[in-house]
Amino acid sequence: MIYLWVLLGVVAAFAAISLGWRWASRVWSLPCPTLFAGGLESSFADRINGKKVTLDRLELRPGEKILEIGPGPGRLLVPAAQRILPGGEAVGIELQRGMIDRLQARAGKAGVTNLKVIHGDASQPHVPEGSFDLVFLATVLGEIPDRSAALTQCYRALKPGGMLSVTEMFGDPHYQSRSTVRKLAEAAGFQPRAVHGNWLRFTANFVKP
Repeated sequence: MIYLWVLLGVVAAFAAISLGWRWASRVWSLPCPTLFAGGLESSFADRINGKKVTLDRLELRPGEKILEIGPGPGRLLVPAAQRILPGGEAVGIELQRGMIDRLQARAGKAGVTNLKVIHGDASQPHVPEGSFDLVFLATVLGEIPDRSAALTQCYRALKPGGMLSVTEMFGDPHYQSRSTVRKLAEAAGFQPRAVHGNWLRFTANFVKP
């Protein structure tokens, strides 16, 4: 019985933190702090966040040029860079320098050399127009204050026929619903392609006409 109460306490604490952070994020820009990066890099976090499933839903192919917005410590971008070999190139746009340092260290440890990171705000242009086959965001869209501008930049960065992929997980303080993601993507000019998963954890893929 004691274990049940402990479990309920942990769930309640997580819910309270998530709701509090979500409320605060509506007032201030609060991306996931570098301090929490260690938790994002654990094998437990990979299972909870569905790392392999998310990568599979990106439909990665060798030789592609891909861009991740807000890659953090590289939980997805580093293995994605490996999946697009030979000939592929991976780029990340990350706001926090501490995350960039961790990502570069992770890539170096994995021997990944086809990856580079740009320090910058996703709502601003940082890459050549029409240069990527895939742009993806995983539990990041809600962290961006100007989400519309960020998706406009994603549209600009993609080649015609290129794919935008947005992954969201319920419980994340910045969680965006499927309807919200679709509305924002369509407003930026994207057309729906497929939605994988359910409201608890989904990946919505769109195409640039």
